[in-house]
Amino acid sequence: MKKLFLILICMIALNAQAQNKFALGIKLGQNFTSVNNVNVDRNAASFHLGAAAQIGLGSSFSIAPEVILTQTKLESNPSVLELLGNSALKPETYHLNYLAIPVLAQYKVFKSFVIQAGPQYSILLDQKKDGKESARLAFNTGEFAIVGGAKLDMNGFFVYGRYVIGMNNIRSADELSSNLGDQSTWKTRQWQLGLGFSLFNF
Repeated sequence: MKKLFLILICMIALNAQAQNKFALGIKLGQNFTSVNNVNVDRNAASFHLGAAAQIGLGSSFSIAPEVILTQTKLESNPSVLELLGNSALKPETYHLNYLAIPVLAQYKVFKSFVIQAGPQYSILLDQKKDGKESARLAFNTGEFAIVGGAKLDMNGFFVYGRYVIGMNNIRSADELSSNLGDQSTWKTRQWQLGLGFSLFNF
């Protein structure tokens, strides 16, 4: 997967030199994450920030590779089986910090409105848990996702919204195999809302 991303980025860079259409900007925004697991609260808020490029492929089409530092916040409650084994367990809040690399195809519907779609691969940089107790959960080192959304350009500034669908289980496979009480699938669903501005265009 990583090799595929590198090949795609190299092809985009070569095409950008031929097209001579390139823009670079910065962005920041809010995440609202849910996990399809009954023990995790819905729509926990966190943040993201990063850099976004745009490489023109014609009058309406472009490619938008991005590099984003993004956080997934999970608020987990002990399951019934876990409470039966240890009634002292308490709810836990996890902060999963990722380096996300989406590569999105863009289509300009009209002058200022752009729709986006494409793959994203996220590398887990670290995981932190609130409180002093030892963490009960462990997470995979990477996540592959599909992204869809839209962007509104406004004279150098832009606002955007997108939906990110996680395609693989973010919880550690080793932990799931050793925990017969919870064999559920932990796939994320995330709304992202944010704004940014272009640093330069040429």
